[in-house]
Amino acid sequence: MKWMLTVIVAAVASSLATWAIMRQQDWGQPTSPKTIAPHETGRETPESVGACAPSTGPNVAALARLEPENGVISINGTPGDRLDDLKVHLGEQVHEGQELAILESRTLRQGELELAETQLAEARARKIAEEAYADAALGEADLAEEQAQLQKLDQEAHQKKVAGLMAAYRSSQDDLERLKLVRHSQNAAPGEHIVSDQQLAHQELATNKARNELEAAIDESKKLQESIDLAYRQARAKRKTAEANRARIPSLVLIDSLEKQVELARRRVELTTLKAPSDGEIVRIFLNDGDTLTQQPILQMADISRMVAVVEVYEDDVRHIRVDAEACVDSKALASPLSGKVTYIGNMVAKNSVVGLDPTASTDRRVVEARILLRPSASTRALINLQVTAHIPIDGKAETAPAAAEAPPAAPAQTTSLETRDRE
Repeated sequence: MKWMLTVIVAAVASSLATWAIMRQQDWGQPTSPKTIAPHETGRETPESVGACAPSTGPNVAALARLEPENGVISINGTPGDRLDDLKVHLGEQVHEGQELAILESRTLRQGELELAETQLAEARARKIAEEAYADAALGEADLAEEQAQLQKLDQEAHQKKVAGLMAAYRSSQDDLERLKLVRHSQNAAPGEHIVSDQQLAHQELATNKARNELEAAIDESKKLQESIDLAYRQARAKRKTAEANRARIPSLVLIDSLEKQVELARRRVELTTLKAPSDGEIVRIFLNDGDTLTQQPILQMADISRMVAVVEVYEDDVRHIRVDAEACVDSKALASPLSGKVTYIGNMVAKNSVVGLDPTASTDRRVVEARILLRPSASTRALINLQVTAHIPIDGKAETAPAAAEAPPAAPAQTTSLETRDRE
């Protein structure tokens, strides 16, 4: 019994010593600057189990998570609405533009669209009628102008008549003057004149008649001129009224605003039918038919044909990796390691979000995000957010730490690889 107790005490002491060394590393105790790959430590670490290391040289190992290259897409609806018909099921492959779900408000929105389209059709019909009325008014103005032109022609004919009456009046007046001259030039006895009193009176009557006709014709000509002027003014007024009626049609018939209302109503109808924004697979469903929509998405979809590993590289190790470097990803959940290429290295240092299962590991690390585009493999399907370990070979051209002096005998217990440090 004593020897068994001695063995147990020795094992506990050894475990406590190992734990103390690991805590010293997390508390910032100095370590050897030499980067050692897992196979160089002479012992197998939990992080190196199943790791893929295509090269025998040192590499940077860090925790990562798998996710689609374009991320997981959440399909949401208008909060407060209700899910009427879910058209897909979990794991279904969908194509861009395919209907995913119908909301209960579709019937109401469809009615609003039909009302807006009816109002637009009525407005267009009214516009056609208003334009026809304006065209008729313009035609009436054209007729008024033509009528005024005809009156102007009548005035020209009347002017010729006035000129004829003027000539007749002057001729009659000349005849009267000649008769008077002949009568007064004779010294004949009364009753023996060549020009009798009756002839003289008749000529005076003819002259007065010619003068009266001339004056009446002149008055009629003036009246006709005024009538023509009035006709032209009326024709111009009718034309202005017709043009003004045509110009105010857009303000009376609001076609543009009604077209926008129809477009808005059609957009509201489209929002009640949720469609796939891209090709992908339904990976999660949150609501069922009849459920009320909230801020929570209805479902999530993702294109899992192209997967990436989002790697959280320790800030001190970023300088050792480069874009286009071949990388390897492994996990106990994977049937075989996955290979890929580094496509992105971030430039922002932040707190880590992927935490290992070791309770003694540091949970507050300063890391830089990098992305590894994985080559297509059936192992990556349906493994979104899987925690893995990424292995990135150290770039020989990258900056490396200067060589250090030989460490004391106890140093190997404190020396760690980039892989082990990232797993912590």
